[in-house]
This record gives sequence, C-alpha cells and structure tokens, in this order.
Amino acid sequence: MSRIIDISQQMCPEMVVYPGDPRFQSRSVSSFKMGNMCEVSELTMGSHCGTHIDAPLHMIKGGAGVESMPLDCFYGPCRVLTIAADVINEKMLSDQQIKEGERILLRTDPKGKHARSGRFNPAVLSMRAAQYLAQMRVRLVGIDSPTVENMELCDGEVHRTLMDAGVAIVEGLCLQGADKENYILSALPLSLTGENGAPCRAVLIDEEA
Repeated sequence: MSRIIDISQQMCPEMVVYPGDPRFQSRSVSSFKMGNMCEVSELTMGSHCGTHIDAPLHMIKGGAGVESMPLDCFYGPCRVLTIAADVINEKMLSDQQIKEGERILLRTDPKGKHARSGRFNPAVLSMRAAQYLAQMRVRLVGIDSPTVENMELCDGEVHRTLMDAGVAIVEGLCLQGADKENYILSALPLSLTGENGAPCRAVLIDEEA
C-alpha cells in the first residue's frame, strides 16, 4: 500500500502570509444558520497564499500564466533534500549529485520549528544556487519557506533565473513529515487563466511504505 503525505499548508485566516500580501479570508454567503438549504462561502486570498505555484508572469513581464504551465512538471518522481540552512548555496546542491530533469524539494526546516512558532522560515536560494539548478535543467524546485528569493534584496533575479530555464517553482511546502528522499510528487495548481500564481494541494506518495 502506498502512503500519501500531505505537504500543503492549511488555509485559514490565522495563517502566515508574505508581508503585504492579502490574507486568507472566508465569508459565509449561504448557511444553514441563515435558513439556506446549503453552505457556500466566499473566499479571498492572494495568488501566492500558502503552498503555491509561481507562474513566469509573477516575475517576467509578459510571461506565461498558470494555465499555460506544463502539468508534467508538477507530477512525477522527486527527491527531497534535507539541507538545514538559511541560505542554500551551490555547493550544498552540487553535493547532492542533482541530475538533469529532476524534481527537487528542499527541506530546510526538518523539525518544523518555524511552522510551529508561526514565524517565517527564512531559507532562500543564493543566486549561484539558482544558476546551478537552471544549468542542471531541473523540472521543478520546491522549498519549505514562503519564497526562494532573498526577502531583503527581493530583486526577483533568483525567480527569473529559474523561470528563464523553464524550472517550475513551488513555495510554502510543509516537509517535516518527509523523512525519506524518493517520492512521487503531485502538486497541481488551480487552472487560473492569466494569473501569476496559484495555490496547490501538494502531496508526496511513498510507494514503498
């Protein structure tokens, strides 16, 4: 029997969002308490809320929207690399013997201390690390922090380096329970036409459980 590990954030008003982004909100528009026959909610959130996909349009003017991204990037074999560092550099990645076409998930907070405290995980990719992943032509890179980008510089160059090489980006993962290296990843984004990002329900499938 396969084991499915949920690596997505739970969406709720109390969740941590990137500074300045819209917060998640839910408003009841139909409910049993109001005498209606069913429950319906109106949801509002940012396009990069929780566990999400970055479309090229997020950082590249005229880039592709979410609906144009190839879905095979988001489904298939992946490797979870545990690298407990605030800045992931090229050597840390090259030591992992990454191969062309791989899907790579970066587990920087294996004990979930940032998640439990409700604080941001500060882990990011260095520029050289992004260039290395681009040169290796990985299909996807995911991280258990809100962004791959240095939040102090935040010039978009890490994103653009990956996106220009066709590397899909998943941010805001919850990887505490991923204690093995090899899994099947499913992280399909919502098909939002012309949007710069989209939430996804990301899971790992452990076929050897």
